[in-house]
Amino acid sequence: MTYDLLIIGAGAAGLFAAANAPVGWNVLVLEKTGIAGQKLLHTGSGQCNLTNNDSIKSFLLRYGDNGKRLRPVLFPFSNIALMDFFEQHGLSLYTREDGKVFPTSMKSADILTLFLKLGRERGVTFRYDSAVTDIVMCAEGRCLSYLIKTADIEFSAKNVLAATGGMSYPQTGSDGSFFSCLERLSIQLIPRRPALAPIFAVDYPYGELSGLTFPDVTVEVVKAGNKKSVKVVDSLLFTHKGFSGPAVLELSRYVSQGDSLIINYLPESFISKEARDGLCGVLLKSANGSAKQIITLLESVTKLARSFLEFICRCSDIAPDEKASRLSGREMSDLAKRITADTFEISGTGGFSAAMVTAGGVSLDEVNLRTMEALRFPSLYFAGEVLDVDGDTGGYNLQFAFSSAMSAVRSMKKGKAIY
Repeated sequence: MTYDLLIIGAGAAGLFAAANAPVGWNVLVLEKTGIAGQKLLHTGSGQCNLTNNDSIKSFLLRYGDNGKRLRPVLFPFSNIALMDFFEQHGLSLYTREDGKVFPTSMKSADILTLFLKLGRERGVTFRYDSAVTDIVMCAEGRCLSYLIKTADIEFSAKNVLAATGGMSYPQTGSDGSFFSCLERLSIQLIPRRPALAPIFAVDYPYGELSGLTFPDVTVEVVKAGNKKSVKVVDSLLFTHKGFSGPAVLELSRYVSQGDSLIINYLPESFISKEARDGLCGVLLKSANGSAKQIITLLESVTKLARSFLEFICRCSDIAPDEKASRLSGREMSDLAKRITADTFEISGTGGFSAAMVTAGGVSLDEVNLRTMEALRFPSLYFAGEVLDVDGDTGGYNLQFAFSSAMSAVRSMKKGKAIY
């Protein structure tokens, strides 16, 4: 039996493709684990931030260096189209103030249930515990098909969609093993690395403040040697071992060991007010003639968490209950620097088990981004994280997974790849 479409991977992209498969086609989904959608169930801590309400043009700025190339993928099936899709199929959505879109139930399981239901209504067959070990293109005259091999059985298909994910959260099945199949086809692969991952620093000091969040900070990475920098303004989280939170996660795709991480903990609204004199000048003016303790003065001026301010006082060998007026200019300067330019040498990032997504994968130069079809392998398509696309936090990675899957399915529906 030759399937009209064989989908490799029952993750977000593969499931969405199955849910939109051409009616009347014989479709098979192969999933290497025992259940579908394991990573999808973990998305957004089980709440599934499925897209963002930002303008679709702004999406192009959310995928690093490859973002501008994704217009033909994202625009034909935009975030608005995706939200309409869910609403039309009876799954209501909730948009938070920050633009993140969730199912109203806040349950990722509802997304999975919908995709499986729509797939089965189309007669899609799901086969689990079926890791693909090889893929071979077979051509006889003008007839083209693919032989898909697993450990115990082989399948033939006219069209193949590779939606196997990357290497993040390998415990959910996306361990990168499928990339070896693509290497045998001589498909160009960009080296894989963790993205949306925590950043670790040499002599990281904030383990005892784990869980402390700063809602609006400026985090900058300065590349070692060339002083080129990348800057993000967003929230920051201290963990036991390093820095996390959206600002850090979004920068993690750019960092290397030996780069510098510079943090300004003050919100932008404060920075604009104190820009003329700098924080040190503001503190010195406020301390002049004041009977306030330095910890009280720091709290009133910066509005930062007391536990953090006490910690940096101790790091500067300053007693938090010391009178602010007794501090020297050097001591005030040291405190101001720790608050506005806290600088660390980067030792690395969290590995794939801690990363939300994978950077690298199938090179975009191998794919027609209007159809998601491989340029050198007709009727072989790619969707989702298997490609060299990694987005910021906030629903951008799932939107790409859904948009790329829809592009592939629409191309197949046109009959372009039927032989």
